Amino acid sequence: MKTTYFAVMAVVASVCLVGCGGGDFPTAKVTGTVLCDGKPVAGAMVFFEPVKAGEQEGSALVGKQGFSYTNDNGEFEIATYSEGEPDGAVVGPHRVRVGLLGKPCNCVTDSERDVMDVEVKSSEDNVFEVVLPPKTARDKQNDKKNAANEEDF
Repeated sequence: MKTTYFAVMAVVASVCLVGCGGGDFPTAKVTGTVLCDGKPVAGAMVFFEPVKAGEQEGSALVGKQGFSYTNDNGEFEIATYSEGEPDGAVVGPHRVRVGLLGKPCNCVTDSERDVMDVEVKSSEDNVFEVVLPPKTARDKQNDKKNAANEEDF
């Protein structure tokens, strides 16, 4: 079931990126690396989701989500309005989420869970090291349940 969700999220993110040239919110270049146990994570989906801040602080999204896949070195460049040339993420606060399709990992890779909060700034290099938290016993138990459920399909 989780694999299906990740696949749907990847398709949705790809569709949202195609054909969008520019947008209503200013962006700034965002790059970084995803690590698990100190090692780069290849093929991860990285989501930068803008959130409200200040007086309107909360979990509601503000602006368009940025997205990228990591390369073999775990590196990513976020694209929000342009897939061909990564244009960065919307300026402002973000929650970062990371998903991973079909590859085992000792860390939490659940695109529904926040990994970290960051601030994307317009006048700075926005380079982030996304360190994935190790899986807890509960996470490992959920992985086994999800794998069993997928076999039933």
